[in-house]
Order: sequence, then C-alpha cells, then structure tokens
Amino acid sequence: MGAKWSVIPLIEDHLATFRDQRTNEKRNKDYLVFYAAPTGFALSCYLAGFEMRDPASILAGIAVFTALLFGLLIHVFSLGLRIKDDPRQSSTGRTAILIDQLQANVGYAVLVGIVTTTLLIIAAATTGKDQPIGVLMSALIAGALLHLMLTVFMALKRTRAAYHELRF
Repeated sequence: MGAKWSVIPLIEDHLATFRDQRTNEKRNKDYLVFYAAPTGFALSCYLAGFEMRDPASILAGIAVFTALLFGLLIHVFSLGLRIKDDPRQSSTGRTAILIDQLQANVGYAVLVGIVTTTLLIIAAATTGKDQPIGVLMSALIAGALLHLMLTVFMALKRTRAAYHELRF
C-alpha cells in the first residue's frame, strides 16, 4: 500500500485503458500519441525558442477547466454507482467497462490539469509583468496542455461510446 497522496494508481488506471476494445491487446500507438507526441511538441517548442506570454491568463483558464474536470469526475463516479445498482446492467458488460475507463481517463485528466496548473503558478510567480515565460517553462507548459487536451479527447470518445452502448 502506497502513500495516501500517491497518484500512481491514477496513472496505472489510465494506462490500463490503452487496450483494443475487441482484442484487449495493448495499443502501443496510444503510448505514442499520449506521451511521445506531447514530448515531441514540447521539444519542438523548446528548440524553436517559443516563449509564452501572460501566464496568469492561461492559469485562470486551466484552473477553471481543471475544477470542471474534477466535477465531472465526481459525476462519473455517481454514474458508475448507478450502473452498478441497475439490475439491467451487468457489472462486466461493455457499458460498465466504458464507465470504468471513463473514470480512469477523467481522473488522470484532473491529475494532468493539476500538474499544468502548478507549472503555470510557478511561471506566473517567477515571471515579471509583461515579460515572456522562459523557453523551458513555455515548452513544458505547451507539452502539458497538449497532453491534457488529448486526454480530454479520449474521455469524450469514451463518453460517446458509453452513450451509444446505452441508446442503441
């Protein structure tokens, strides 16, 4: 059992969703898209000398977005409980699996949002007014923002799949 503040289970749950729905085989392409692409993007930003401006404005948006994601996480949790208690739904059925995966993805998105918010707080606190953020910090933030966006897209896809499973 790990520390109460450990985020490793959130990461493990998210990574467990990187599987093909039909064959249940690991999808290496998902690792490339979710980790190599943001890392490559951040590296490209760094090499290009990209410098963000006005971290406080970006921080405000990401902080609100992360809070909304946390609210969604609580909603998905309650949805999972309702599906568990619904006698028409199997706890091992496709809908239940999709809701579990959605829970993992949204939980991970909250984690990425918190990390991104923290990076932006550091950037805002260490950058003078009307000064650009340093190249390294700008690259880290850009990569984190892309990673967050891709994770939210994955959650959207799972939401759509669960809806179609229930409706059709």
